[in-house]
Amino acid sequence: LSRSLGVIPAVTMLCSCAVAAPPAWRLEALELDAVRDVFPPAERLGDTLDVVRARAVYAGDTLQGWVFLSDEIFPMPAYSGKPISVLVGLRPDATIAGAKIIAHEEPILVIGVKDADLQHFLSQYVGLAAKTQVRVGADDGGGYRGLDAISGATITAMVLNQSLMRSAQVVAAALGLPRAEHAAPAQEQAGATRSAVSRSTEAAAYAIAQAASAGEPEWLQLWKARWIRIAVLLTALLFLVTVLVFQDWLVLRPVLFRRVRIAYLLFTVGFVGFYSMGQLSIVNMLAFNHVLAAGFSWETLLLEPVTFILWAFVAVTIVLWGRGVYCGWLCPFGATQELIHTVAQRFKWPQFEFPAMVHERLWAIKYLILIALFGLSLDSMSRAATVAEVEPFKTVFALHFVRGWPFVLYAAGLLVVAAFNSKFYCKYLCPLGAALSFFTRFRIFDWLRRRRECGNPCQVCAAQCEVGAIRPTGEIIENECHYCLECQVIYHDDHRCPPLVEKRKRREKRETRANEIALQQLE
Repeated sequence: LSRSLGVIPAVTMLCSCAVAAPPAWRLEALELDAVRDVFPPAERLGDTLDVVRARAVYAGDTLQGWVFLSDEIFPMPAYSGKPISVLVGLRPDATIAGAKIIAHEEPILVIGVKDADLQHFLSQYVGLAAKTQVRVGADDGGGYRGLDAISGATITAMVLNQSLMRSAQVVAAALGLPRAEHAAPAQEQAGATRSAVSRSTEAAAYAIAQAASAGEPEWLQLWKARWIRIAVLLTALLFLVTVLVFQDWLVLRPVLFRRVRIAYLLFTVGFVGFYSMGQLSIVNMLAFNHVLAAGFSWETLLLEPVTFILWAFVAVTIVLWGRGVYCGWLCPFGATQELIHTVAQRFKWPQFEFPAMVHERLWAIKYLILIALFGLSLDSMSRAATVAEVEPFKTVFALHFVRGWPFVLYAAGLLVVAAFNSKFYCKYLCPLGAALSFFTRFRIFDWLRRRRECGNPCQVCAAQCEVGAIRPTGEIIENECHYCLECQVIYHDDHRCPPLVEKRKRREKRETRANEIALQQLE
C-alpha cells in the first residue's frame, strides 16, 4: 500500500506539469451549420478580421453581425482548469444574438447537467447588450442583470458568464460598437490596416479594464451575498477546532460528547451537504492541478465560498491532525453513512465486518481508483469526471437523487450497505479519502492516546472503531483514522477500558473493605 501511495505524488507532479492543449475548434474552422445556431439567417461568413478575432456573418449582402469564440478572446480557466469554448454571436447594435458551447472539459457538464438546463442558461443572454453587468444566481438590481444559475454547476456557470460577457465587450470595443468609444467604426473592419490593429488592441485593453473596474469582482459579490452562510460555516469550523483542542475534557463526558457529535453530523449533512452543496470531491483536486498547469488564478477558486473555505480548513487541519478531521466530521456523505449506521445499531440490525486481513486488502481499491483518476485527468478531465462518478456525492447532494436510475441505485445501495457495514464507501472506495491520507503522514499532532495493554490483550477499541483503523496489535492506522474520538472515550471509561476496569474494581474492593472495617469498629 505504501508503494502505491508513492506513485501519487509522481502522478500529481506530471499532472501539474502538463500543458493545456489548445482548443480543438478554431474560428477559421467554423462551419455555417454551427453559426446558424446563433444567427439562423446566416448564408456566408467573412474572413477573420485583423482588428479582432471575429468573423462577419451575412444573409445575402446584409450584415447580420459577428461571431467569435470566447476562449480566443477572453480565455478564463473554468472548474476543469481549462477555458470553455463558447461560440457567441454579436449584432451590430452590440447585443448578443446567441451563444453555444463548442468545446469544454467541464466534469459537471459531462454528467449531471441536463441539456435543457444548459440551453436555458445560455438562452438568457440573447438580447443582452455587451455592456450589461450580469450576476449569475441573483436578482436584478443595483445596476446588474440577474440570471438563473445552472443547478449543481455554480462555478461553471459563473466562469461561462465572465468569459462570454467580457469577450463580447472586447469585440464590441474593437469594432466600435456602442460598448466602447475608442475603436474604429464597424463598417471599416473589412479593410482594417495595421493602424486599426493597433487601435483595436487599445480598445480591447480598454474593454477588459472597464469590465474589471465596472464593479466589484464577481467572487467578492458572491461572498457578500452569502455572508450569512459563510458566517455559519466559519462558526461551525471554529466550534470543531474547539472540540479538537479540548477533546480530553469532552471525552470524559461520554453523554455530552455523543450529543455533540450527533448534532455536528446532522449539521454536516443538512447545512454543508444539502443546503450549501459543500461536499468536497476528488474532482476538486484534479481540477486544481489543471488550474496550476493553466496558470493559477484565485478568481476561479473563490467563486464558490463554501468549497473554498472547506478546502482551506482541510489544508490546515490535515497538517495538524490528519485527514480524519474532514472525513470524520465534515464530509456530508460520510456523516450520512454514520448516522444511518447509528440508527441501524439502535434497532439492532445485524452487522458484518470483513476479517482483518481482507479488510486491509480492500483498502487498496480506493488507492487504485485514485491513481486511475489522476492518469485519466492527464488526458481529459471529462473522462476523469466520468470515472469519478464512483463518488455518489453529486447524485445525493447536488442533484438530490433526481437523475438516471443507475446513479440513484448506486448511491442508495451504498447508503443501505452502510447500515450493515459502517462507512463501507469511505473504507474501500473513496478516492478523495485516499488522496487526503497521503498528507496525513505529515501531521504535527498525535493526540490519540494509547495504553501498553492496547492490542495485547485488549481489543475493545479495535472492535468499536467504525472504520477499522486500529490493528489487532493495537496501533492506530493514522492514514485510515476518521478521528471520531470513540477510542478516546473508551480510553477514559473505567467501565469499558479493561485496564481501568481492573483499577476501578480494585478501588471498589478497597473502599468496600474500608467500609466494612469502619462498620465493625462502630459496632
